[in-house]
Amino acid sequence: LPVVVDWFENCRSCMMYVNDPQEMMQRQSLPSRELSALYKFVRWMPSLVVTSYWQQFVVNAQAKRRRIDDERRRLEDERRMLDYDEEAAWLRLGGRPRIEGNSNLVSGSKRMRQE
Repeated sequence: LPVVVDWFENCRSCMMYVNDPQEMMQRQSLPSRELSALYKFVRWMPSLVVTSYWQQFVVNAQAKRRRIDDERRRLEDERRMLDYDEEAAWLRLGGRPRIEGNSNLVSGSKRMRQE
């Protein structure tokens, strides 16, 4: 199909500088001839067109799956780095609190006064 379209585009560009009246008539009928040729091509090559469509569909699905997998791996790596950074921060703070509600930390960056 791309070859047929390219052929008609070349014909159109070749007929741009035509001054002969008969060739001008041919130039005016070129769009209808192009449409007719494309219709005949698609009509007689349905299996080729359908196969090509589904092959492209599979290629697109595989590419999307690869992008999703790459993003998932990137997020997993980022999460591992955050876990590592959090553990390092807890070590610098002297370890995790034993009772979840008995933390010396307040949400945000403020600390509670120890009395």
